[in-house]
Amino acid sequence: MTAEWTDSPLVMLSEYLVGPIAVSWANAMLGEVTPKMAEAVSSSPAFKFFLPLSQENAEIVGVTKEPLPHLVQAVVERIKEKINNV
Repeated sequence: MTAEWTDSPLVMLSEYLVGPIAVSWANAMLGEVTPKMAEAVSSSPAFKFFLPLSQENAEIVGVTKEPLPHLVQAVVERIKEKINNV
């Protein structure tokens, strides 16, 4: 028997999660994100830093498109701010 994503300490006990927004969508990323994975991410008490990236037929309105290196730098800065404000 395999462990469920909701049993994963990496997801359920982490203080922060970082990844593309699509990791919170069931069947996203060409089917790579299972419904249980999306549920685990969404249900995690961790503060989530989502990057506006997806391979889906969806658009996040109000977000300007930036190259990945710019997004990574922005999320690193936000994490630093979050840690310093604790």
